[in-house]
Amino acid sequence: EVNPAHLAAGCEVCGVDLDPRRVELLKSMGMSAAVRESAEGLGASFTHGRGFDAVLITADSRSDDPVNLAGALARDRARVIAVGAVGLNIPRKIYYEKELSFFVSRSYGPGRYDADYEEGGRDYPIGYVRWTEGRNLQSFIDLLAAHKLDVHPLITHSFTIEQADQAYELISHNKNKESILGVLLSYPADSLPKRRIDNALVPSASKPAKGQLALGVLGAGNYASAIFLPVIQKVGGINLAGVVSGSGLSARHAAQRFGFGFSGSDEKDILENPDINVVTILTRHNQHARQTLAALAAGKHVYCEKPLAIHPEELAEIAAFLRSGDGNGPVLMVGFNRRFAPMAVQLKEFLGERSEPLVANYRVNAGYLPLNHWLHASEIGGGRIIGEGCHFVDFLTFLVGAPPITVSAQALPDNGRYLQDNVVLTLTFGDGSIGTLQYLANGDKSFAKERVEVFCGGQAAALDDFRTLELVKNGSRKVSRAPLRQDKGHRHAWEVFLATVRQGGQPPVPYTHLLGVTQATFMAAAALKEGRAEPVEVKIP
Repeated sequence: EVNPAHLAAGCEVCGVDLDPRRVELLKSMGMSAAVRESAEGLGASFTHGRGFDAVLITADSRSDDPVNLAGALARDRARVIAVGAVGLNIPRKIYYEKELSFFVSRSYGPGRYDADYEEGGRDYPIGYVRWTEGRNLQSFIDLLAAHKLDVHPLITHSFTIEQADQAYELISHNKNKESILGVLLSYPADSLPKRRIDNALVPSASKPAKGQLALGVLGAGNYASAIFLPVIQKVGGINLAGVVSGSGLSARHAAQRFGFGFSGSDEKDILENPDINVVTILTRHNQHARQTLAALAAGKHVYCEKPLAIHPEELAEIAAFLRSGDGNGPVLMVGFNRRFAPMAVQLKEFLGERSEPLVANYRVNAGYLPLNHWLHASEIGGGRIIGEGCHFVDFLTFLVGAPPITVSAQALPDNGRYLQDNVVLTLTFGDGSIGTLQYLANGDKSFAKERVEVFCGGQAAALDDFRTLELVKNGSRKVSRAPLRQDKGHRHAWEVFLATVRQGGQPPVPYTHLLGVTQATFMAAAALKEGRAEPVEVKIP
């Protein structure tokens, strides 16, 4: 027999609700409860006139009444904790007279919103933090297993996972004014997520014809769904064999939306699939190098979203693999799409066959990221310079035609708000050219994100946010504007990659560029970390 919920942790609990039906439910579970109008009377009786030791506010209301009522119910020097979203105009008189402590709960417990804890798996010592987010959940599961908690009476509606849209419609609109408390989504035994789920809408896609290019995609997050998969779908010309993501759920949605033959949660369904000969890697940064090497080793062509790697040893492994080939192996490309943008190509053509070194300045209004964002985590995102700054180092490399040979770096003080993401890099090149990258997180997001200025041999050019290109030579000024929308080259990059896979030839981005750009970001990050301002030699593996 399941014990009443209020006895699970040895606490005496009294409940208050506006809905008489919920009050009756609490009473049926063996608890004392009252509607709002009777709350203070029940509280005085329940606590023998002393008031409650702690009051939890779990309501959802803009009204200040829950906070006022909590003050009336609490004993002298008690705690009031706002778990729900309620009005927070605290009445001074009663809170002062009782010297109450008021807390706003951030949910779950210590560890919430800490990327090192939630994503990096770095636990807090139990001697210092007894009840972490994970230990709270563990305790709850233990209570369920010991039959000290019974949540069944709280379930008012139940849906299978296939009916999830109906469940959310009920919660969001509740047109029939039903009493809703707990809405359960269940996974019946015959509909549990499988490692691989075939898409019945495109049965031919998961089994491509012999000799046909067949694509497998790793990763189906926001970037994949919003930017890259729509590009793949529009370009066409390749069998969309399958897509895989960590949970499998986002992959299933992507398969249905973009027409892939199957979805799944196991990368082996892509990497070890003999029918798939092209792999696109859109996972988080810490997966890129490993998945790239696995796909190349399996003889598959790879389009890897930047960065290629986030650690020098990973890059060295990729470089060694590329050197070991005979030139006829699979094609590797990194998603340095900006060099394929129409205006970038026009700018490169304008510079022509240079007889002098150039000076190029790339200013990036990158925007602020919270310190707990995954991109900042060195073991997941690599940090902003390695994880995102590589885009802009590559663009400067594209303009010059060769990777940098030295890098120096300086950053503004972080002051507890930033994490080495207000940075100025100076790159020098073998032909004497100089490139500077100003990567800034301290600007205003309404200001244009990117601007490139180039000076060389009596010429000047400015590329403004891939919307406007200004070319000046011999006193003549030519201005081009994007006809419809900003074009950063995603589609052109994918088209060039597919053409190379089909027809052969040199890789779309020279391997010396892929390796040199990535190594340059490693050296820049190391210079910032160690506080060095002097130039740092870039050693391409």
